[in-house]
Amino acid sequence: MILEEWKQHIIEVIPGFVIITYNEKGIFRLSLRWKSCIPEPVTASGKDIFPWPDLHDEIQGYFLGRKIEGVYPVILDGYSDWTLKVLLITKLIPFGSTRTYKQVAEMAGVPAGARAVGQALHRNRTPLLIPCHRVVGQGGRLTGFGQGLDWKRKLLDLEGSARGADL
Repeated sequence: MILEEWKQHIIEVIPGFVIITYNEKGIFRLSLRWKSCIPEPVTASGKDIFPWPDLHDEIQGYFLGRKIEGVYPVILDGYSDWTLKVLLITKLIPFGSTRTYKQVAEMAGVPAGARAVGQALHRNRTPLLIPCHRVVGQGGRLTGFGQGLDWKRKLLDLEGSARGADL
């Protein structure tokens, strides 16, 4: 894909910013940044309007403790079959719930694949839409999250997840 095709939409939320990178096919990346990391302003070409205004509102609501209900087009190109399988399983974990890496591996048909699940989830470009923060270590331990463990803790707290309760 040509770089000029990508656009960004920045949403200010209570702890910081959500930056959505997208094009006409869908959402490619969703990045989380703390308030101390103010994103560079993005200059819009022409009169670009974010094509999913409901997502904007739902993300703001998410940071007030509400779940994201809508279905939005996520670009899944570039993932291996294994990563795609893990991401699709992870997408099914309900708001406010957690699963362990081992449980996700078992759901994927590879009971000994907990580490491979972690590697696949590290490649997730769209946290919140594919909620990889809901996957935790044994006993509810917080391990691994591409956006950082502080964000993982914040997201689980927002959802009211009692880490380990669903294990």
